[in-house]
Amino acid sequence: MQGLFSLTEDNRRFYKILISLCIPIIIQQLISTSVNVIDTVMISSLGEASVASIGVANQFFFLFNMSLSGITGGAGVFISQFYGKGDVTNIRKVTGFSTILAILLSSFFFIPALIMPTTIIHIFSYDPEVIKLCTEYFSIVILCYPLIAISTVFSMSSRGVRNPKLGMFCSSIALIINIILNYGLIFGNLGLPMLGVKGAALATVIARIIELILIIGYVYFAKKDYILKFSLIDLKLIDKTFASSFLSKSVPIFLNDSAWAVGTVLYSVAYAKAGTSAIAASQIATSTGNFFIITAVCIAIGSSIMLGNELGSDHIDRAIVYAKKFSIIVFFTGLIFGGLLILNIPLLLKIFSVSESLAPDITKIFLIMGIMMGLRSFNTLLVIGILRSGGDTKYALFLELGCMWFASIPLTFLAAFNGAPIYILVLLTYAEEIFKFIFGVPRAISKKWAANIVKELN
Repeated sequence: MQGLFSLTEDNRRFYKILISLCIPIIIQQLISTSVNVIDTVMISSLGEASVASIGVANQFFFLFNMSLSGITGGAGVFISQFYGKGDVTNIRKVTGFSTILAILLSSFFFIPALIMPTTIIHIFSYDPEVIKLCTEYFSIVILCYPLIAISTVFSMSSRGVRNPKLGMFCSSIALIINIILNYGLIFGNLGLPMLGVKGAALATVIARIIELILIIGYVYFAKKDYILKFSLIDLKLIDKTFASSFLSKSVPIFLNDSAWAVGTVLYSVAYAKAGTSAIAASQIATSTGNFFIITAVCIAIGSSIMLGNELGSDHIDRAIVYAKKFSIIVFFTGLIFGGLLILNIPLLLKIFSVSESLAPDITKIFLIMGIMMGLRSFNTLLVIGILRSGGDTKYALFLELGCMWFASIPLTFLAAFNGAPIYILVLLTYAEEIFKFIFGVPRAISKKWAANIVKELN
């Protein structure tokens, strides 16, 4: 611990880069999460069915977003190491390739949601009111999926080249617009029509359009010769060797994030066994819990960039030292914010206008989330910060999916079918965190993850 805070030259360098990376990432993640929280707060005044309908639609978006993060996560591994190597050509090839993959992925989600929304909604709920409201919301909000795909690639890739401010700035503008339009379109204020949940969806789509325009405008017009500005020439340079190397490390991340997202959605299916109120409770608790864990997650994201840069520069020993520092920082950050979540439970119940019947369950869920936040934060660092930064993506895949699909999911569904209350179901989902820690720490200590995967790649 003493070495972590001593003012050595290496520590000063470490914290300077960490702060320059993490503060913009934290702000952007706070903004992204705030959109979901603000939607939930505003919609909560319209009743539990409205909150549940947003929750159901958000589960499908979450599945899309996590699959998308599988693509951008793979790109991030290569871009971080190529940046450490100083290889601009390959950075542009990675950006172009991942953009094409992201657009294809968005179509895979957009088309089914457009053609058969009711079938998707039935996975989570058969409540007629929830189905009606969710269909209205779904029919509009899915229009932003292709937009999100493109903007996310450039935003996430910019982090890898140490320019996280791009995503922060564009997301900030989008959030302000989203809040104003939410206020106007949900409730019929500011001279706009009162559209309820449809208004929330329309506000999101408009905000995402503006966000994409800002990002593309910066990359291709405002910033001359920006490092991520790929062209058709760069795409033509992508050969079989490059694609094979990229996919060998990226596919496990895509499978990891996609299957983890499916597992998380299955948790919601299990929660739905406890009724519409349970869906509403989990939506409120999840959106709030994500808000409190953001700082730890963003430090983990920043660590993946810093470790990737060092590994790409062949500074293996420095990357290992940095990984140890990040482990301590992220764990204690998680503990602090978990404590803050617990202390603010009474205030949160008031903010979300939680009914007396729902309050006891949500309170217990918040307590569980707060207590487990330190462990969850560390495991996030372990997977996305340490293992993935050196291309150890296959073990990360085994670690996350094994612990989720063979431990927490079976336990949660077993309890759900036996009529367990919602807070017990949430508690059982954290079984994966315990097993992840047990099997993940030895891998990190072995240092097998610390590798330069772009050294021989031209």
